[in-house]
Amino acid sequence: MTKKLALSITDMLGADSEEIIDTKKRAWVVWYIMAGRDAALKRQTTIQNITKNPSEYDIVCIWTPVWDFTISAAIRTYITMYEKQLPASLIFFCTQASSWAETAIQEMANITGKKPSTTIVFSSKEISRDGYQEELKNQLIQAWIL
Repeated sequence: MTKKLALSITDMLGADSEEIIDTKKRAWVVWYIMAGRDAALKRQTTIQNITKNPSEYDIVCIWTPVWDFTISAAIRTYITMYEKQLPASLIFFCTQASSWAETAIQEMANITGKKPSTTIVFSSKEISRDGYQEELKNQLIQAWIL
């Protein structure tokens, strides 16, 4: 769901995007459970090299699913590795199945040492419904991004 939301936003904004890819296999149920455990224990992981330097942008949007009440290990790794290169203007997006996005957003702010300009949260249920793009567009307009 996070990737679907990210691609919708990227399309609406006409922006560059880069998927942060965890090199650990996380497809099967056991690995999926281990991913939640890694997130809960605030572990980092190994991510594929990025191709876009965040310091070359005025605004960077960071998307993460909420896993076990916090951010994914891949996003934790990315933020930690590139925190000094992130611009002052950050936008945090979260997708969630429950209601822990604020905790994840606070975690990202703590790691970056920066308060996000805007935060946008969508539930898995909202993204799976038709018409979520209109709500997304409304939130982007409210945040003066679109």
